[in-house]
Amino acid sequence: MAYGVLAGVKPINGLYTSFFPALVYFVFGTSRHVSIGTFSVVSLLTADPVDRLTSLFDVNNRSLEKYNVYNGKQIDDFRLTVVITVCILTGLFQVALGVLRLGVLVVYISEPLLSGFTCASAVHVFTSQLNGLFGIQLNRATGPFRIFYIINNFIHIIKETNLVTLLISIICIIIIWCFKHLINPKVSSKLHFTIPIELIVLTAGTIISKFGLLNQRYGVSIVGEIPVGLPSPMLPDIRLVPEVLMESVIVSFVSLATTISLVKLYAKKGGYDVGYTQELNALGLSNVISGFFRCQPSSGALARTSVACNVGMCSQIASLVSCCILLLVITVIGQFLRTVPKCVLSSIIVVSLESIFLQIMDLRALYRASIYDMLIWLVTFMATVFIDVPIGLLTGLCFSLLTVLYRTQSTYYYELGQIPNTNIYVDLNRHDEAVKLPGIIILKYGGPLYYANSESFQNWINQMTNIDPHKVIKQRQRIKQQLERKQQQQLYKENPNQYQYGRQNLLPFMESLIRRVQFRKKKDSDKCPHPLELSTDTNCNKNDNDLTSQLKFIILDISSWIYLDVVGMRTVTDIIKSYAELDIRILFTLCDPQIYTVLISDNLTLSQIQHNSFISIHDAVIYCQSILSTTITNNNSSKDPTEEKTINLSITNIPVNYCDSTITVEDIVTDKLSLPTEL
Repeated sequence: MAYGVLAGVKPINGLYTSFFPALVYFVFGTSRHVSIGTFSVVSLLTADPVDRLTSLFDVNNRSLEKYNVYNGKQIDDFRLTVVITVCILTGLFQVALGVLRLGVLVVYISEPLLSGFTCASAVHVFTSQLNGLFGIQLNRATGPFRIFYIINNFIHIIKETNLVTLLISIICIIIIWCFKHLINPKVSSKLHFTIPIELIVLTAGTIISKFGLLNQRYGVSIVGEIPVGLPSPMLPDIRLVPEVLMESVIVSFVSLATTISLVKLYAKKGGYDVGYTQELNALGLSNVISGFFRCQPSSGALARTSVACNVGMCSQIASLVSCCILLLVITVIGQFLRTVPKCVLSSIIVVSLESIFLQIMDLRALYRASIYDMLIWLVTFMATVFIDVPIGLLTGLCFSLLTVLYRTQSTYYYELGQIPNTNIYVDLNRHDEAVKLPGIIILKYGGPLYYANSESFQNWINQMTNIDPHKVIKQRQRIKQQLERKQQQQLYKENPNQYQYGRQNLLPFMESLIRRVQFRKKKDSDKCPHPLELSTDTNCNKNDNDLTSQLKFIILDISSWIYLDVVGMRTVTDIIKSYAELDIRILFTLCDPQIYTVLISDNLTLSQIQHNSFISIHDAVIYCQSILSTTITNNNSSKDPTEEKTINLSITNIPVNYCDSTITVEDIVTDKLSLPTEL
């Protein structure tokens, strides 16, 4: 009854909503414990379109004449029409999700998002009960920032508070709270059931109101006439569909998320499986069918489910028994509830909000676990409280998806080292005992590799290896051109009559160019010996004996790659080819078959991928070490101490360390060239 008032209709509609949806769910549902009925947040969301449309009513301008509303007496029927239209649309949307098997969309409503949204919605529920608690009449406020209008209006008319109503509200709240927290925990442990204090308070309030004439003597608002018997079917107004479509979608998602979370929770506790697609269909059919019988949108009822499970509910037979009792109330007892004070209903709602308000205590745990989840909670809460309920949910959902995108873009990555004398490889930053391997760098990149993080992945590889292949290749090409010009200059100096650069008018220009090159060579020699001076000084950097200066293999642990899109695939291919030009091979370990398939589709043959893939990091390391040891042995055996001082200019045998614009001559050209020592 209280949630019927909260939804903007009569209390009897709340009773209908506790009866018809539960009866339909008994037939189609799969959960053994969830009880379907009214829920505060869903009722509040349902009241939004009701208040928005009825606020347009004005007798003078006949703004609702197209809906056959001509006077104030018809406004209640119009409210009910809006509610049942929202209810049926909500159910149809849920059934559509079930038929299309799109229930997976609910997973995007995360627990922090739902917690922040329900807690913020509880604030609006509380403000909506100020009328009943204080016996005042606040102006209905709709739209963004309505919380400020309500607070401002409340401050101005609080002086009109009905003291008797306020006193009854305080007494009811204290009694319900004490039984809920102090008495029921002790009683339930001994008697195995809880005292239905809400029903007792409601009954006592009704009796006191009837015989004490609280309405006539003290102006305490009461429920009024309650129709007896089952309602006749009622059709929705199709013309209202465009007006309430957005609110209906939001109500359906919140109802669905609340119900599915309860289904998961109690299915896990009970140790049984449920069909989530069938749950979608069952909830949707509950709303569609009950909508024709003057019900508001329903969902899994938190308090009702909790009470039922505490007293031993283990199947939907309990819901059937509850429906039988409600049928008795609707057909017989309802006529005796006309004197129920509205402040009693408001008190019951306010106390039931306590558990929802306490969700704000989850912030500390969320902060410790994940700063992103805490931000989702705060953004959703603030947007819902200070802007509006539907906008708050959409804002929280968008922000939650942005955090998911950001977290996939900034995944974890680190360099691995070997625990000596083992085949275990761990993070170098966290384990001091781990060591690097000469000529090999082992990298781990977690998460997906796709268009949003492919560039950062490539930059990270370059940063960890201290090599930018594209810059190195471009620099080598430039220096190779410089060497070719220097070679021509030297030949010209030795025999200017036999070797000429071309036409005679270019000779002055070449002499000027030679002077500039010599000046630059002298300037660079202050920082690092020129590459042409390797014959006399090979210590360009005293710290060259590290992993980077000897790098031959990059091992990528891609076991954590979830998926690889086209952009990520091309990034990997580009990295493989660019490092191959520097005689550095990239090896993969623990490659998923799906990643194989994507890589092969980008001009990399199956044999190439298989030749560079290993089932473990240790296998890849053993392979690299065998190649390195073979290379060192061949180099030592081919060394001749009496050999003329020459410089190997093979472009594929490259020490990759370089400083500023200087690279060894061995990095430059493709054949051997004997150079004089003075050059």
